[in-house]
Amino acid sequence: MKKIFVFLICLLISSPAFAFNKFMKRLSKSFKSYDNELVKIQSYRAFDFYAIQEGWYKESPSEFDALIIYPKGEGPFPLVMISHSSWGPEEYASKWMKFHRDQTKKLLKKGIATMFIDHFTARDQLGSTAGNQFTVNIWSQFLDPFIALEYLSKNPKINIKKVGIQGGSRGGMVSILASEKRLRDALISKDLYFAAAQPRYPDCEDVGMFRNPQPTKETKTWMILGGADNYTRAEPCVELGKKIKANGGNIMVDVKEGWHHDFIGNYEVEDMEYAQIFWKCPKWYTEDDGKMSKSYMDFLLKYVDRWETEEDFYKMSREDPLRTLKFSFDPYNLSGCMFTGAKGGGDKGKLFFNKNLKFWEESLL
Repeated sequence: MKKIFVFLICLLISSPAFAFNKFMKRLSKSFKSYDNELVKIQSYRAFDFYAIQEGWYKESPSEFDALIIYPKGEGPFPLVMISHSSWGPEEYASKWMKFHRDQTKKLLKKGIATMFIDHFTARDQLGSTAGNQFTVNIWSQFLDPFIALEYLSKNPKINIKKVGIQGGSRGGMVSILASEKRLRDALISKDLYFAAAQPRYPDCEDVGMFRNPQPTKETKTWMILGGADNYTRAEPCVELGKKIKANGGNIMVDVKEGWHHDFIGNYEVEDMEYAQIFWKCPKWYTEDDGKMSKSYMDFLLKYVDRWETEEDFYKMSREDPLRTLKFSFDPYNLSGCMFTGAKGGGDKGKLFFNKNLKFWEESLL
């Protein structure tokens, strides 16, 4: 009986349903002098906004992992939420991405908590998606911050009116959508919102962002872009920023001349050998009716034999969003519009580090 009990305990510990990513554990140990906790939060999978608008996302439950690190003291504390790039949670603990840990140390001393989100591990993606963006859907990642915000609203140690979010690349896309009113309203209480957001080098043209954004007026956004970024180009994000501002959003767009993708990485500019680039492909936007742009739907239907009509596509996206994601890779592969050759890095985080801290102080304290 004892052997069976030990076996069951070992099975539970090793099971993906109970395990946390090794990089999240390492990150936790880096802040062992502070009160911190690794948690699993119930979430969902979704292919696009239409699945969220129609409520289908609730038929595909999922979860994500998070590490919350609290400052010393009683609280309630303001908090900065961090969303990772395609690199995955390894980004948080990597020696080549010290920015996150250096920032967290400074924020904690100022009385600001940090929440690192791992969007991948609990969704069966244990590594990077840079070489295949069709393993974890970006819209599932867009859900997580709002679900996390609702989770934090029940935590007495957090000042829920003073929560910000930041991230680069995929995390930058997440940080832009954190101010989208329609996404918030479809998921959580309208009383909840992000006080501030800092998206860095996001993709603003190929991930289904709203063509006509409807921002929450409470969210102060500082978007930082690399003028030399040939992976996720600055120009479409500048145009998106203009739309957000015109529609009542509080946003500042900062284009850094000569900076490349992943510019906070503390390494020299280098080739991102396997990174998939999509900006020569048909653009994907979400229209006001919640559906994807017609040109993008036509692109999918042209190359995926399983979908003869728009109804075929939405039927599969409702029943199996992950399978839909895998099939949606075919048009990029077959059309030849996807290519590689991006560059990243540059160790520019130190150039705006103090301004970055000031942004969080002014927005959250």
